[in-house]
Amino acid sequence: MKTKDSGLSPEALYIRNMHRLGRIGIIGALFIFLGMPAFLGAWFKAFPGVLRILSSSAGLLAIFIPICFSEMIAYTPILGSSIYLSTVTGEILNLKLPVAVNAMRQAGVEQGTEAADIAATLSVCTASLVSLVVVTAGVVLLIPLQPVLTLPAVQTASANILPALFGALSLTVLGDNIGGGVRAPGRLKGAILPALLVAALALIDNLLVKNFDYMTQLQGFVIIAMLPVVYFSTKALYKKGRIKVLLPEDGGQAS
Repeated sequence: MKTKDSGLSPEALYIRNMHRLGRIGIIGALFIFLGMPAFLGAWFKAFPGVLRILSSSAGLLAIFIPICFSEMIAYTPILGSSIYLSTVTGEILNLKLPVAVNAMRQAGVEQGTEAADIAATLSVCTASLVSLVVVTAGVVLLIPLQPVLTLPAVQTASANILPALFGALSLTVLGDNIGGGVRAPGRLKGAILPALLVAALALIDNLLVKNFDYMTQLQGFVIIAMLPVVYFSTKALYKKGRIKVLLPEDGGQAS
């Protein structure tokens, strides 16, 4: 007896099942994140009301909805099917994205392939489990380790965690190796025009429109607006030969 899975390759079956599990996990997470507070608020008669919630959160929604939308566009091609777990567990930019990129580089696979999807999924799952263990240990050991955590040396190290993390992550961004043996010399030239536009908007915001602070309130929309700018500027530079793509099978010749 044939089933609908019999004609699928192992790679296609893996991708389909991962997306199915991801959707189920997202729905379950939304039920817990939104359902439990609503249930407890109604049970204890402390529910503030839908209109009050919307009016008080309108400012945050205006910022985070476009930011989250732009993050999904930017992160999904890199993380693949592991984007479901990444969005549920959080810390995408600080943790999940760096470990996924590093796993793909260590495995020597190209982004967007089935092998890259598997490498990203394994790394994100491992990072999520490690984070869970570390958070659990931190909760248990917070009081016993308080004398150590308040030491000046520990506080200095804690203040430099994010700069060190982004410094290490920037090394992979600045290089021309994009994984799988594929090199793209000059690829950062495509970011020059968007960087200049954002810098100009920031100067206008700080010097001319001082009271509105629109770069903070509309940063999600700015990110979305810069996506087509990056695409078309990179494509134009590629056609002019300023940006090249070198494939392993080309023997180092530009493609």
